[in-house]
Amino acid sequence: MAGRSVPVQDRDYIAIMPEDEIRAKVNQYRGWIESDRRRGNDTHSIEVEYCYLSEELKLREARRRAHEEFLRRNPQSFDEYDYEYNEN
Repeated sequence: MAGRSVPVQDRDYIAIMPEDEIRAKVNQYRGWIESDRRRGNDTHSIEVEYCYLSEELKLREARRRAHEEFLRRNPQSFDEYDYEYNEN
């Protein structure tokens, strides 16, 4: 893994990272993993970070889908909240 700087991020830091930054790192790490595998280099540390970042993306996407589904099924819930919030 010559020349690769793969900082170890804890889950709390990853949770507050902007989504575009996570996506960029996932793409970057995926490329590094593929490249290093072709060269026969060890990819374990990159794969660990890739997995943490990829899992965070999956979690956010699932949360977004669940929220969109909730709003689709309960449009009045948001409207009532918005109305009450703006009244006060």
